[in-house]
Parts: sequence; structure tokens; C-alpha cells
Amino acid sequence: MEESKESSRAVRVRIIQSLSGSVDGIDLSKYLEGLTYDVGTTMGNFLLAQQWAVPVPDAASAAVIPLTRTIRRPSVLVVEDDEDTRSIVSDLLDHHGWQSIAARDGVEGLSALQQHRPSLILLDLAMPRMNGFEFRDAQRHLSDRRLASVPVVVVSAVHDAMRYKSALDVADVLMKPFDVDQLLHAVESYVRPLNLFRW
Repeated sequence: MEESKESSRAVRVRIIQSLSGSVDGIDLSKYLEGLTYDVGTTMGNFLLAQQWAVPVPDAASAAVIPLTRTIRRPSVLVVEDDEDTRSIVSDLLDHHGWQSIAARDGVEGLSALQQHRPSLILLDLAMPRMNGFEFRDAQRHLSDRRLASVPVVVVSAVHDAMRYKSALDVADVLMKPFDVDQLLHAVESYVRPLNLFRW
């Protein structure tokens, strides 16, 4: 009985660096750098031991941010001309807490990149108007270096897409039909951490 009371007791901590991955099934990316949270004793001790957080006195209650679904993971731009694939990938991301932004080709993708400033781009190669190669070239030449360097994962049915990984300077290449777990792992691995205070 005492043990369950102890595990449910809240510890107030302030996150001092960007986090990713998970611990015992708990998604660490929901803890945003610079914000204060009430967490359980076990998680609080873990965050403090890793020096990922610092303790906060109880008096600083006004700064506490509750963990609700209104705080989402970073956004992911899906640049894909096939409507079914675009919808499936967007729904998959949304279901797993990522905010998805959809674009039908490279032209829409560039516009969405500048408007929404996503943390990762999932990019098809074979598209009308502006294909993935042209999009990537245009992205890398943007004057805003932060946008120019947003990580890209190619998701393509082009049979030799993997050979372009180096030339396109992308984080990874996934072949269609893709494995769902592989796609989610790529997003987890390469998404740029969300930071509310710097962009």
C-alpha cells in the first residue's frame, strides 16, 4: 500500500534539454525543453538522474504545464502525390500523436514547408509539377537555413531510390510498400525535436 502511494506521488521538474525515445513505454518527446511538469516519483527520479531535468520547488506552481493531448509531438510534412498513400501516412502519423501536414507535390510541399515549418519531411520522388529531386534541390537552396536543413526521409516506389540517398542528402530511404513499424521508427529517429522557445 505504501509503495503505491509513493509511486503516485508527484515530483515537479523542469526539463533542461530536448528529449526523444521512450522509457518503459513512456514517450519522452512529450516533455518539452524549458517547461515544468508534475511527474511520478519514478519518472522524476529518472529524469533527474539522467540530468535531463532539475527539481522545481512546489511554490512555482504557476509555471506547471499539465500533460494533455493539446501538447503534441513535432509536425511532419508528407509530400506525396498518391491520394491513398498520402491519406494513410497522414492518418498513421495523427494516430500516433504526430501533427501531419499533407502536400500533393513538390510545389505544395515547398509552400507548406515555409508556412508550417515542420520538424521532418516524408518525401515521395515521382510526382507531377515538381518531383522529389526538384523539391530537395529547392529546399536546400532556401535562404532560411533552418528550413533548408529540415531532415528528409524519402518514401518511394522508385526501384533504385536507395542509390540517391547520398546525392539527395536525406536521412533515410524507405521503399513502398513500406512497413508501418519501419516508417514510425524512421519518424522517431529523424524528426527534429520540438522546442517552443527557439526556432
